[in-house]
Amino acid sequence: MTKAIEIENLEFSYATSDGGRVLALTNIDLSIESGEFVSILGPSGCGKSTLLYLMGGFISYENGRILSHGNQVTGPGPDRGIVFQQFALFPWRTVLRNVTYGLEKQGVAKAARIERAMRLIKEVGLSGFENSYPSQLSGGMRQRAAIARTLAVDPDILLMDEPFGALDAQTRGVMQEQLLRIWDATGKTIVFVTHDVREAVYLSQRVVMMSKRPGTIKEIVQTNFDKANDVEADEQFNRAVSYVSSQVRSEYASMEAS
Repeated sequence: MTKAIEIENLEFSYATSDGGRVLALTNIDLSIESGEFVSILGPSGCGKSTLLYLMGGFISYENGRILSHGNQVTGPGPDRGIVFQQFALFPWRTVLRNVTYGLEKQGVAKAARIERAMRLIKEVGLSGFENSYPSQLSGGMRQRAAIARTLAVDPDILLMDEPFGALDAQTRGVMQEQLLRIWDATGKTIVFVTHDVREAVYLSQRVVMMSKRPGTIKEIVQTNFDKANDVEADEQFNRAVSYVSSQVRSEYASMEAS
């Protein structure tokens, strides 16, 4: 079976204002199976969001290669959809017209795109708000609309850059559960960047832990456990959270010592 994402010997650097270059990522090797849920975790500045944008084709890289379903990533493509931390909705469009936007660009007939959009609006729990504007919605509702808009064009891979980072704890928990339901229902491959250890361990099948800059993959932790149970009381979950937390702390300690 073709991997959803394959990254081989990836290196990325960026230019500075004085004409120099900063090495942001080095020696990145990662394979992600189709239908897998993988989180990327690491200290601030380690390049985890940069790695996500490289997978999305939004940034060019110098060395190594990135494949999406066996095809070289040379730019954005319909096989990969991205959900940003900030609610990237058009403020002048209603929820319905935001969700149908990508379908309009694809030339999907009006009746078909409205039908698909309304189904997704229902799936993300926004029924009754399809004619509302983003300014009339809470943060959690805006992010649900953004997820529905990304799902509307039916990408194989969802790339999510701290999508719940700006939400309060209660809303964040609701959104995490909803995302797991969407993943279970659609079988999408999800790559999820977060700073939150518990979130990473709870949502993912694997947590990719990155080192301080220049970011490289320090370790990949398997986090498969029964999410249907009360995870807070699950010994395997709490062991994983404790271990991953200790590894992240060690990277921060290394940053402070250097």
